[in-house]
Amino acid sequence: MYVILTILKILGIILLVLLVIVFSVLFVPVRYRLEGEKSSPGWSEANGKVKVSWLLHLIHLRIQYQEKELDWECYLFGVPLKKAGAAVREWKKKRRKKKVQEQKERRKKAVQQKNEPEKRTAAKKKGQEKPLQIEEKTRTAAKEQKSTEKQTNPEKSKTAAPEAKKTEIETTERKQQEKEKVSDKLSRFWNRCKKIVGSILEFPGKLKKKLTNIRLTFRGFYDKIKRWRTLWNEESTLAALHFLTEKGRKLIRHVLPRKIRGSITFGCEDPALTGQILGAVAIAYPLYGKGVAVYPRFEEKILEGQLQMKGRIVVACLLWQAWKIYRNPDVRKTLKKIR
Repeated sequence: MYVILTILKILGIILLVLLVIVFSVLFVPVRYRLEGEKSSPGWSEANGKVKVSWLLHLIHLRIQYQEKELDWECYLFGVPLKKAGAAVREWKKKRRKKKVQEQKERRKKAVQQKNEPEKRTAAKKKGQEKPLQIEEKTRTAAKEQKSTEKQTNPEKSKTAAPEAKKTEIETTERKQQEKEKVSDKLSRFWNRCKKIVGSILEFPGKLKKKLTNIRLTFRGFYDKIKRWRTLWNEESTLAALHFLTEKGRKLIRHVLPRKIRGSITFGCEDPALTGQILGAVAIAYPLYGKGVAVYPRFEEKILEGQLQMKGRIVVACLLWQAWKIYRNPDVRKTLKKIR
């Protein structure tokens, strides 16, 4: 009975841990923060930061652009992964170097062990040889050299006679090769002429095939356009598009930053253009609200300012909206028709 209770306890702890992980992934929001600053007229001194955190900064990502340099760092439970990765790489390099050195030492030892018996036998032979034997070896080598020199002298006189015959044979072979080259050139020329005539005769048939293929492709393209037009005008597709636009707006509202603060001063040399830009900025007022102050300059070319944005993303909301889109019958119908 005690064993069964301990097994049930372990299973309960595992299930509880899994539920906590699933709950945290689905319902704990991913928070992000964006910061940007531009004080000079050029873009060289612009600065920017992006911070993303999850589970009370247990998982934290930081991306920074400053002084024309991009830097990033990811922290997992307070441990910087970039530094940890560099340390692991250095440890791997040291380990590889040690392995290479050990292999070299093993090879040297193996070579030394192989050469030791050979060196011993050579030393024994040198000690056993006598000076008389060495003298006999030198005498026999001198006699062999004299015999080879005597044999080579009559051979030179014998080889001088057949050289003239060889030259005659080579000249006849050259003439035959020249004749064969001329015949090969004529056969190649004739084959080329045949190919040219054949291509001229086959040109009308090929042109007809190409024209028929072009006509068929245009017909298929027209049929596809017609089918897409009919599908676009159906009630199910219009309802699906309306549903997707509503859900897309909700997703965009959820992902967009909830707090925006800062100030922007902009201007162009043309006052009309600055007025048009100011009108577009006024249309987007519901997105940034009162937190951003906009200062136009109508007679000066300038773009300066600073911005701070905060937001959060809950995975459960995204999955819920995706599930609603998947379960919509109009969306399913349109997807089946498209396939």
